[in-house]
Amino acid sequence: MSTKDRVGFIALGLLIWAAGTSVYRLTGSSFFEGSATGYWLNVGFTGILYAVVSLGVMKWRKIQQKDWLQGAICIALPGMLGEIPILASFSELMSNMQPETAGRYAAFLFGGYSTLIGMAWFMSARASSQPVSETRLVGTEQ
Repeated sequence: MSTKDRVGFIALGLLIWAAGTSVYRLTGSSFFEGSATGYWLNVGFTGILYAVVSLGVMKWRKIQQKDWLQGAICIALPGMLGEIPILASFSELMSNMQPETAGRYAAFLFGGYSTLIGMAWFMSARASSQPVSETRLVGTEQ
């Protein structure tokens, strides 16, 4: 993976984090303070969507599958670091939600980031363990 790809994925991660944080800043109470079923549907749907979009971008950019874990880390890291001040000042920065909701919000974030990184790790490991070619080269018979 090139440096240009890494920087692009970091920028994409920053954009996704900013957009997601803005959406939850405005509408978070309906996602995190409603029913338990609604919360878990949001956790599952968002995590899967995050992973599918991120891995889809890597496939579209023709990143080798063995490098997808590296790409996923580049995408996830800006959001993971960006959430530190958000969670530290949750009451002030996410004022549309109750302070007690910070734990649910943090768990939601863990779910999304771990889904992306876990799927990328699985796909990278799978690609790395497959033989490149079953064809023997001339003069390599034993």
